[in-house]
Amino acid sequence: MKTKKVILFIVEGVTDKTSLGGIIDKLVSSNLVRFYITGGDITSDRFSNSANAVSKVNDHVKNFLGREIGLKKGDIIQIVHLIDMDGAYIGSDQIQVEDIEGFAYSETAITASSIERVNERNNRKQQVINRLSLCPKISGIPYSMYYFSCNLEHVLHNEVNLSDELKMEYAERFSDSYYKTESEFIDFIRDEQFAVTGDYKETWEFIKLNGNSLKRYSNFHLFFE
Repeated sequence: MKTKKVILFIVEGVTDKTSLGGIIDKLVSSNLVRFYITGGDITSDRFSNSANAVSKVNDHVKNFLGREIGLKKGDIIQIVHLIDMDGAYIGSDQIQVEDIEGFAYSETAITASSIERVNERNNRKQQVINRLSLCPKISGIPYSMYYFSCNLEHVLHNEVNLSDELKMEYAERFSDSYYKTESEFIDFIRDEQFAVTGDYKETWEFIKLNGNSLKRYSNFHLFFE
């Protein structure tokens, strides 16, 4: 019996897996779907840059293989990296300053305690995204990166600033809503309200322009084409 090959999804947090794992598992039944949770955003990590972005993803692949007994690198046929855009490509005119912790998002602005904080994070994130969005393979394995903008919850629920508790509640509800009707998710993710038209390269060019990285857009539908 031929053993199934693995499509490895690299995601930021547990809610990504909760929202999408069961659905994708059913839709891609000819292969095994595995999720690796990085526990943070590779693209904006303080130690990430264009020079080490590919090796950072490769480290996560190695960590995944180290945990999965019996799997080897040759078993992985595709690496799919899902990221939040977090308004990474906006100008300083779209940053508002208020005395808050962290960042708050809307479709037109990021609010934070200083413009410099946002610009510094965004510059880092742009470097990494620019490198990875043009990267066809990592360690010889076909690689693609898809975005949810401004974040996963924005695309799935049209909510941008959910608390962690609500993120999990929404994620479970979303997954449950497609139980046994997983194919309807493909119609959802192709919704022209947010599914960016064009090929892979064009969707990446689009999200980097005109403040689009704050607006509700995704190119994840391309995974199912």
